[in-house]
Amino acid sequence: MKPLSELKEKHLRKIKILFFDLDGTFISNDSLKSSTYRYLEKLRDNKIKTVVVTGRPAGWCDLIARWWPVNSVIGENGALSYSMLNGKMDRQFYDDSVSLEKSKELLDSLLNEIKAKFGEIYLAADQPFRQWDLALDISEENSLSLNKVREIYDFCISRGANAAISNIHLNVWYGEYTKCDMALKILDNWNVKIDECVYVGDSPNDSPMFKKFPISVGVKSVLDYSDFMKDYPSYVTERDGNQGFEDLVDSILSTK
Repeated sequence: MKPLSELKEKHLRKIKILFFDLDGTFISNDSLKSSTYRYLEKLRDNKIKTVVVTGRPAGWCDLIARWWPVNSVIGENGALSYSMLNGKMDRQFYDDSVSLEKSKELLDSLLNEIKAKFGEIYLAADQPFRQWDLALDISEENSLSLNKVREIYDFCISRGANAAISNIHLNVWYGEYTKCDMALKILDNWNVKIDECVYVGDSPNDSPMFKKFPISVGVKSVLDYSDFMKDYPSYVTERDGNQGFEDLVDSILSTK
């Protein structure tokens, strides 16, 4: 991982799409800063598309896609993408091999197993707004040790589910997809090359994006998860959270 300052201008100048994570990257300390939000408008004014890539629920994605100055929102770790097209919501789902009803049945059963094996577990506060996954609260309103989080993660994988660890949740789902899979589907639909994009994130559930995107950036706190990540970003910002996000956008816009 290199400092962001070493990202060459020739690469920054090519960027057509910024893919970015929310919690811990665009949002810091449970707060959306007006200064950071304005950067989305700056990117739009410079004809750079933006795509939110998050583990947050479908209900939140609908609102963001409708009201924020972004081109699309990938939610529930790649299960879906929402985009406003000509005043109407275009909803795409990555893997429909398992029905929504069956998915919920499998997740309910797995949750019961998790509780029986690991004791008291808290669902994320945004669980009622989810469609395709289960979100366990690990640090948002309740806390679990990283060791216990890893044990639950491994248990879910052993039961045939997929799982991802963010800075606030342990997300669990059934289906063959990640954030990266849906991002690549969007690139294909928009006919944009992957080396014309940049991704910025902060935690283990961003690893597939870090691995696939040639230009990938982690905000400073990504260094806290070195023991939990298989793949790392190419570059790291000097500042953390939304400030690191702003620094990346400043670097991109300096070439325009």
